[in-house]
Amino acid sequence: MDATTVTARTLISAKTSSKMDGAELAANREGKSTDPKADAAVRFALKVAQNRGQVDAQDIAAAKLAGYSDGELVEIVSHVAVNVLTNYMFEVFDVEVDFPHVKAASAA
Repeated sequence: MDATTVTARTLISAKTSSKMDGAELAANREGKSTDPKADAAVRFALKVAQNRGQVDAQDIAAAKLAGYSDGELVEIVSHVAVNVLTNYMFEVFDVEVDFPHVKAASAA
């Protein structure tokens, strides 16, 4: 993820997630979560994004073991796809970021 993406996602999360505290935002920026079930979702989403959708049966099984249904996994993949689309639009049209930058925590 580039700095623009991290900035946008962090700002949106901070503004829209009343249950998300600073520790959770920091963990998410590392591709993790402080909540075990959410951690499985974040790790699954990261694997989908990093491997361009190429996940294996073990990845799906791990997410299901954490309590996610097939429909919820489809939703997670859909969120990844929307974020990829947004990133492409930012890049293609050189969208100017008009809010404070947030430094990426890692190469997640």
